[in-house]
Amino acid sequence: MPKPLRILSMPVDDGGCGWYRIRQPLDMIQRFTPHDTHIIDPNSDNMVALVKAMGVTDIALMRQGAELGMRQLRNYPECNHLKWVLDIDDNIELISPYSQHYHEYGLEEFYDQNAGKWLWKDGQADFNIQRNKVRVLSLLQGLKEADLVTVTTPKLAEYARYYNPKVAVLPNCINFERWWRLPLKPNNRLRVGWSGGVSHYEDWYSIKEPLNRLMREHQFTLVMAGSFFPGLVDEDNKHLIELHDWVPFKGHSYRMMCLHLDIALVPLADLPFNHFKSAIKWYEMSAMGVPSIVAQVTPYREEVEDGKTVLAYDNHQGFYKALRTLLINPNLRSKIGNEAHKWVKANRDAKKCAKLWAEAYRVLKA
Repeated sequence: MPKPLRILSMPVDDGGCGWYRIRQPLDMIQRFTPHDTHIIDPNSDNMVALVKAMGVTDIALMRQGAELGMRQLRNYPECNHLKWVLDIDDNIELISPYSQHYHEYGLEEFYDQNAGKWLWKDGQADFNIQRNKVRVLSLLQGLKEADLVTVTTPKLAEYARYYNPKVAVLPNCINFERWWRLPLKPNNRLRVGWSGGVSHYEDWYSIKEPLNRLMREHQFTLVMAGSFFPGLVDEDNKHLIELHDWVPFKGHSYRMMCLHLDIALVPLADLPFNHFKSAIKWYEMSAMGVPSIVAQVTPYREEVEDGKTVLAYDNHQGFYKALRTLLINPNLRSKIGNEAHKWVKANRDAKKCAKLWAEAYRVLKA
């Protein structure tokens, strides 16, 4: 029997990316495989003990931004044996100027012709092109130097292989101990919802016209958890909006279940940057048995089945038809929600997928 691995992760954030790409997988590996895992916490860990632990550690994990730490540690003899894994879940070279993360990775100034103003001007509002160039080049160099690059989808793997031939696809998964279907009473007014961050303006802009039309016609509540883009909802529809602020990600699943959604919206503009994303928002909604309206673009088109696990759209007319169909057909909502739940339970159960992650690390160390 192979010797159990010791897997150590560099510090990671407490948000969704850190959760799905490091915290949850390592927790599943610790609980359901023979391997041992630990995530460094500078606020509570004994650094002297950690340095000693690195001498017997097999795998070191890092997210983008931790490449400098990898280079520094590789200078120490105690760390020469370590295999370094860099995980990414975006192609930051294609980031849109309409994303707030352009502040961190944007490499050019951007003037919005429609708005008649600069969105990004070097030296203004802490936007610094030179600093961003250093950050991007550091990540790209880290991709080349890592012993293994892990990604969320086959599409992102194609990108990563441009820099490093050693790439493993480890999909985002759902911990069904935290996500389930609540036996709630039917809503008096249908609740159509979404959850996401500030980088999704273009996704929502892509459905603005048909969404507002349907809100007028059906008077459903639009539930927005996380970010909201007020300019995309017409004034006469704003009384139908229900906003929910961020919560610590450990509570994200419980908050989402308690929102009691009838339908989920998963808009995604057909942009190059979006093609490298994963379908995690659909996984989350499906874990609750909530039927989704999704864009018929990568990454969704590779995983969903239109008419069975989702209703998909590829233009304004298609979005209008898909959402209206679910709004007026409760039996179809139930059927699609059930089929989506079956799919994500069979294919994206974090407990089952823990072996995929552990095997990728084991092969690397072999």
